[in-house]
Amino acid sequence: MQSWGSSSRFNRRETEAFPTKSALIGLLAAAAGIDKYASDEAERLVPLAALRLSVFRLPRAHGRLVGRLSDFHTVGGGYDAKSSAFDKMSIPRKASGGASANAVITQRTYLNEARFIAAFEGDADTVAITTRYLEDPVWGVWFGRKACLPAMPLSPVTGEDRHAAANVLISRIRIWEESARGLSFPPTLDPSQLERWEEPAADQLQPGDFHLHDQPVAFGQREFHSRPIRRSAASDP
Repeated sequence: MQSWGSSSRFNRRETEAFPTKSALIGLLAAAAGIDKYASDEAERLVPLAALRLSVFRLPRAHGRLVGRLSDFHTVGGGYDAKSSAFDKMSIPRKASGGASANAVITQRTYLNEARFIAAFEGDADTVAITTRYLEDPVWGVWFGRKACLPAMPLSPVTGEDRHAAANVLISRIRIWEESARGLSFPPTLDPSQLERWEEPAADQLQPGDFHLHDQPVAFGQREFHSRPIRRSAASDP
């Protein structure tokens, strides 16, 4: 499962149809051990946030569609002042530190069995450093929410550009699908044929491009800016 929120607040936590830049930069920051409460967090995020993101959606086996899972989630119900000291730790707390009288109820939406390739482009040194951190992360990484853990260790690759790197990953995925899972994978699959969300330069915007408020500035202060995104539909081989 994975969940990529961009504007959710309060009790309803929705997900975009594709990984957001804020979530992926957050993943890189966790791998690099950047503390969001540290005084230098915003400064350390600058080179990561400067990377341009492209996301490619990989097809599912047998042409199945990506599902959405809605979770009715409760925290802290059934506990009160008479509960044991251990149970009291499950009582929700307000920002002021006081106990909340009621359970916290949220509805959280997840993508189920979706598959993407996320490609970052930019400064070569920054890409090389983040690649090493992804191979041996300082802290745990997850796909949007802490409950959404990767099914296996991350295996980042580098290439001359985003399409070259994506091609390497597609080759790896094809081998794994056919050998480990016994599933067929398209014999020829070019990244340019996939549905994708790319980040155009500010001076190369086109009609149909849209903006999403997922350009991170500081996670600790919850500060984000908007960035342009261009969606391209999948095409036949």
